[in-house]
Amino acid sequence: MMSEAPSPPAKRIVYLDRRVAFIEPHRINVRPALAAALFPLFGLLLGIGSFVSIVLWLDRIPFPVVLLLLVIAITAIPLAGIGFVYAVAGANVVFDRAKQSGVWQQGFLGMGVGTTELVPFWKIAEIRIEETTRSARRGDVEAIAQFEILLVKVSAKRLKIGDVVVARPMVREGLAVAREVADAIAEMTGKPLIAPEVRRRRAVEARQPLPEPSAPQAGPADAGPRVGAEST
Repeated sequence: MMSEAPSPPAKRIVYLDRRVAFIEPHRINVRPALAAALFPLFGLLLGIGSFVSIVLWLDRIPFPVVLLLLVIAITAIPLAGIGFVYAVAGANVVFDRAKQSGVWQQGFLGMGVGTTELVPFWKIAEIRIEETTRSARRGDVEAIAQFEILLVKVSAKRLKIGDVVVARPMVREGLAVAREVADAIAEMTGKPLIAPEVRRRRAVEARQPLPEPSAPQAGPADAGPRVGAEST
């Protein structure tokens, strides 16, 4: 009896740099990580605390402090509240197989204000992975490696989906994470994936011993002093 190949999981979670990709058979959702909600949460708690302080101790707080707390409450509660909701439930990039399109959400101060880009699948030329930390000088290697996942439209416009940042010794693992997300998008959209390959040429060259300098050969100018002819 032949063993069947294991089927891929119905839902996968891939952690990118400050973003998380939720990969499902009919939907790919790349949204901010939960750590991005800490700053909006702090602002929301600060605004709520300012409002509660005004309600409880209005007769004990000096009037200038009341005005300051009121400004903080009016500013922080709506802005930080929207930012917190977006960080928890919002989305940066969504690919939907049923709608045959990808959507980019606007992220201003952590808030999802609206759609900035709507890309139907037929307008996509390719999916790319590019390394952005290559040094211009030969032999100079960066300490970290950063891979960007990009969508290239037929009009040559490039849209960023996410990126992966790892230490240089973990470049293969970082590229594998980026490929997992890019492969899923390429498979859903039916477009080709162009990704770099990790080469070990520098490491091999570094292990090869350098040739030892050869000893200089004596020429006519390096000969010893001439012995004069003996007198008879």
